[in-house]
Amino acid sequence: MKILWLGGSHPRHLYYINTVCKEFELSGAIIETRENLIPSPPDGLEEMDRLNFIKHFRNRELAEKKYFGEQQFPNCPVHKVSHDTLNTEPSAEFVRTIKPDLVLIFGCGLVKDPLAAELPEHTVNLHLGLSPRYRGAATLFWPFYFMEPPYAGSTFHYIVAEPDAGKIIHQVTPELSAEDGIHDVACKTVVKSAQEAITLLKIFEKDGKWVTRKQKASGKNFLASDFIPEHLRVIYNVFNDDIVRYYLDGKLKCRTPKPYRQF
Repeated sequence: MKILWLGGSHPRHLYYINTVCKEFELSGAIIETRENLIPSPPDGLEEMDRLNFIKHFRNRELAEKKYFGEQQFPNCPVHKVSHDTLNTEPSAEFVRTIKPDLVLIFGCGLVKDPLAAELPEHTVNLHLGLSPRYRGAATLFWPFYFMEPPYAGSTFHYIVAEPDAGKIIHQVTPELSAEDGIHDVACKTVVKSAQEAITLLKIFEKDGKWVTRKQKASGKNFLASDFIPEHLRVIYNVFNDDIVRYYLDGKLKCRTPKPYRQF
């Protein structure tokens, strides 16, 4: 089975595919160079919001180092791209040279033609968010902002033209611990997703398919522009990044998700 990966260059992305590679050989990878893990705060913020912004993204980097360590590119032919060169003819040609049976996606930009036209039927995206409730961008942040920490999880789904809207193959939610901060939950989601991706591939290798579920037209597609630094006041100034503890102690009342599971 020839497997191609389309992914990003952040530690979480490389951890995912390097975990998969412990069990399955990778025939090739298209890797998009992603933005800096610690962006500069926007101009004109109040001091509280500037400090929250710096803390939030610095803590994200520290968490990724803790959970993922140093990650290298997978040991296979690699085609490096930027956001602007992902969906170009050289990327499409790289796919044609690999002729993959299955494509895994995690952490690159939205896939469009001419690249999309070359991808096989079984092209599976790992979306960090429980679709359809949390689709789009920053979908492990919004469950905390809306005080729904158990809804922080991931969705394996087939790709379609609309973001994060294809048929669901499998969903993952991490085990929450009282000491978890927002970035711990995000990293634990990636770790568990990488582990369960191996089981999903073994099922596909044996059966040639998965039992899928069509997504309902509910939930919200979050845009990157929906997030503003002032949202971080809820995480840090109201709850001191202790929302999971509040939830586990019964001080936050929210519904419990019912993730779709392949096994």
